[in-house]
Amino acid sequence: MGYTLSDRGRLALDNMFAQVLAANNGRDIARQFTLAPSVEQRLEDLQRENVGFLSRVNVIPQRDLKGQVLGLGTVNMVGSRRSRANLPRQARYAGQMQDRSWEAFPTLFDTMLPWEMIDAWSRFPDFGARYARHVAISVACTRIMTGWNGVEAADDTDAEEHPLGEDLNIGWLQKLRLEKPDHVMGRATVTAGGKTTATGAAAPIYIGAGADHDDGDYKNLDALAYDLIAGMPSWARASTDHVVVVSQDLVDEKYFPMINRPLADTIDGGKSTSDQTVTDIVMSTKQLGGRPVAMAPFFPEGTMLVTPLGKANASDSSNLSIYYQEGSRRRYVKDEPENMAALVDYNSVNECYVIESADHAVLAENITFAARP
Repeated sequence: MGYTLSDRGRLALDNMFAQVLAANNGRDIARQFTLAPSVEQRLEDLQRENVGFLSRVNVIPQRDLKGQVLGLGTVNMVGSRRSRANLPRQARYAGQMQDRSWEAFPTLFDTMLPWEMIDAWSRFPDFGARYARHVAISVACTRIMTGWNGVEAADDTDAEEHPLGEDLNIGWLQKLRLEKPDHVMGRATVTAGGKTTATGAAAPIYIGAGADHDDGDYKNLDALAYDLIAGMPSWARASTDHVVVVSQDLVDEKYFPMINRPLADTIDGGKSTSDQTVTDIVMSTKQLGGRPVAMAPFFPEGTMLVTPLGKANASDSSNLSIYYQEGSRRRYVKDEPENMAALVDYNSVNECYVIESADHAVLAENITFAARP
């Protein structure tokens, strides 16, 4: 016989249903409904509060499914002078529109909570908040995975085959490969239909003491970072907001002693350290190429990205953005005993990943610590 939900668990679940119902103006939550704007914003805030990396990324609502990249966080010359002979005055956009477009794709974030977990959590008076936080972290981590690893928006995704969201949406790194191939190192370019992209085969970058720069290799990571930044336009590489995002395998314990120390040596047995490496962005006191180093969750191995990440919770200061269509969030919550789950939560939203200024982003991938064969 299968597991049976306890009376305490059923009461906790019913109370949570009532809270969701009240927050969404009494709509029938067992049928698909559009989230109230305040609830939609609260979901975004909950993700940013619990997964620190999202606080370093712009998350911006858009009215439409498609549009032009806004160029947030970039600067443009807006100062001018006008004589009487050359009036009227001319206003300029305080940003940089780069004739690049975006398109939001419908994305499903469907979750289930087993009866056993509901019973375990039902002893806590904040059951509803605990559940909302749990789902928010799962959704936020999925968005970050996809932002770094996504290469396509497939009609039918396969999480077993693509566990990091490679087929869920077109992420930031893939956007750079498609939109600014000359800002990508470590991958061959491909020309098709008159358009060149950096989506070809891996072209490894070798790091080693005997490396020959004429072969595209470097003696250390600092040299690679400096060369990457030198590939930006002069006005872009002069930005003081650049951060070098790297994969964990590219740095040793002297860069990230908090991460690499034995978890058993921490005061709480490693809980806070392990939680932070999964959900947060970890800043190092060291630098690469004269810029601060950061390690972000789910960032692909052998990879280095230089771009402004912005300040925590400054919603328009990062070069990386997630756009979502306003009012596109749909949800319904129901019991599904046939699936051996007392709570199944169906969520969907139209969203996409955007690099605000491709001039301010450079990427090196397939970095290998060895001599070139």
